[in-house]
Amino acid sequence: MNFESLTWAGVEADCNSHPLLIRFREFPKRFPKSKYPQRINIFWKMSEADENGLPTEEEFNKLSTFENRLVNAVERDEHSILVAALTCNEEKEFIFYTADVPGFMERLTKMPQEKGRYPVTIQSEDDPSWRYFKAVTPKLVDKSRSSTGKRTSTKRS
Repeated sequence: MNFESLTWAGVEADCNSHPLLIRFREFPKRFPKSKYPQRINIFWKMSEADENGLPTEEEFNKLSTFENRLVNAVERDEHSILVAALTCNEEKEFIFYTADVPGFMERLTKMPQEKGRYPVTIQSEDDPSWRYFKAVTPKLVDKSRSSTGKRTSTKRS
């Protein structure tokens, strides 16, 4: 399956009085989730955020560069997949699923880097049922639909 063909949905909501932005992939039933039983969460702590805790334009550009480089490194041969990205309170969380955490980490360290280290922390956990993705995403979608949130579908750019 070509990951580029998967659509993205976006939700805007509120989390503890902070704006919450979430972008997540919409998966067809036939998507082989069982091939990706391990979850990797990458947390980027922003150095520049606006008064709402969202990235400034310069920080957004840094985040976009990092995400594009990482996606190119891990998705090109369907090794791993970015399933969602959450932005709230001066932090962005990238959620990936993979079958090979050491291989993911090797690709992360070999991708192009800036002079300084990326401001990230990384966690991994076995999650063969995609529990985290299922537990977090629908709650945010449901919450945003019942409040002032907006939902949109797009392709990742």
